[in-house]
Amino acid sequence: MIATAYNRMRRFRADWKLTLLTAVLLPMMLSLGFWQLRREAEKLELQAVWDARQVEMPVALSTVDTAEDQQYRQVHARGHFDNTHMFLLDNRTYQGKVGYEVIVPLMTDEGTVALVNRGWQPLGVSRAELPLVAPIEGSVMIAASIYQPVGEAFLLGSELETGGWPKVIQELDPPRLAALAGYIDKAKVFPYSLRLSEAAPGALIRYWPVISTTPEKHRGYAVQWFLMATALLSLYLHYSTRAESTDNSR
Repeated sequence: MIATAYNRMRRFRADWKLTLLTAVLLPMMLSLGFWQLRREAEKLELQAVWDARQVEMPVALSTVDTAEDQQYRQVHARGHFDNTHMFLLDNRTYQGKVGYEVIVPLMTDEGTVALVNRGWQPLGVSRAELPLVAPIEGSVMIAASIYQPVGEAFLLGSELETGGWPKVIQELDPPRLAALAGYIDKAKVFPYSLRLSEAAPGALIRYWPVISTTPEKHRGYAVQWFLMATALLSLYLHYSTRAESTDNSR
């Protein structure tokens, strides 16, 4: 068997077109396979963080150190919602329906401004007629979790707000939204959004999957890319080492 493989390799003749095609596609397939494995590891780590945060005791928002990773940390705060400066985060889906996520500034008793995500709200009659969202009045104690965005936001449209209030937005950027609402002192703005807990006053439909694609799917995609890379290399070696045909006809 070894001798057969050795004799076959002695017949190696590189076709430049096939070699060029393989040189382009093989590294790309391997790169995509390893990228899928990295995505699997990231998803597993993110799920582990979420699981760990669920068993931790909530802490006061005023005690959170934003210099550290606070993803999904459970917090509580007391304050007043600024219902006059409401944002509608566009292109959010729930059970196949399109709507908005409702974002409202919360002015805490300690003087911090936090952008609170109340949850999902369906579209109004049309995009020209924004939905009516019931305000949260008076002093309230909220329970929420900190959300730090992972990766770059995918925008389906230009990042333009409507002229009045509420404003339709494409990206959730708490410091910038706070400035639009008139809170220009960045030192008093919490840099990440808060997602209301289910039992918190004013909570709407809460639909925030921790991961959109399971780690197992990423592993499966990686296997597919590696199999395709193996098949490509095998075909390249097969056609590059096959015996040359001889024409015995006279």
